[in-house]
Amino acid sequence: MSKENTAAVQPKAKITLDPRFTAKLTLTLMGICAVVALLLGIVNNMTEPIIEEIQAEKTAAAMSQVLPADDYQKVETTYPNVTALHKAMSGGEQVGYVVEVTASGFGGTLSMVVGVDMDGAVTGVSVTDNSETANIGTKVVNDQSVLDRFIGKSHADGEITVNSGSNRFDGVSGATVSSKGVTAGVNTALSAVAEQEGGEA
Repeated sequence: MSKENTAAVQPKAKITLDPRFTAKLTLTLMGICAVVALLLGIVNNMTEPIIEEIQAEKTAAAMSQVLPADDYQKVETTYPNVTALHKAMSGGEQVGYVVEVTASGFGGTLSMVVGVDMDGAVTGVSVTDNSETANIGTKVVNDQSVLDRFIGKSHADGEITVNSGSNRFDGVSGATVSSKGVTAGVNTALSAVAEQEGGEA
């Protein structure tokens, strides 16, 4: 019989951890996690107001762009995907509405501002926040010449559709989802205004 077969199998050494070491390691990791969480909370509290202020400024600029007016008076609304509805006032008279809406794009939520005149026609569209793919979806949401294709459109001939139908919006090739997302936002704004006008009639 060979030595290989007769050699006794050596048992593996059992590793025993010192309970004091384990407790110390656990407390250290918990302490690190607590410090990191505290720092993240501090940073968030510091940056959140700045981010909100920047977004508010972008929204205000977009409102003036899509429908210039002397004043914007907020109106209560519960219309789905409408985050704010404003009457646009100039010279003491209402010239239309400015609607803040959200819609689903390819990369996530689109935040938009849409101007609508008293005849129910779009006066302008601006995308204030998005996560669309660079050089694809951004060809829709960041290109004002594309967004301006909505100007003058209304629901007189039904909802606006993408690349088909009589009330069509010509989207950007290769960015169909983004085009449909923006179109959905515009349709939401037009419907919200129509409901508001119907409620006031």
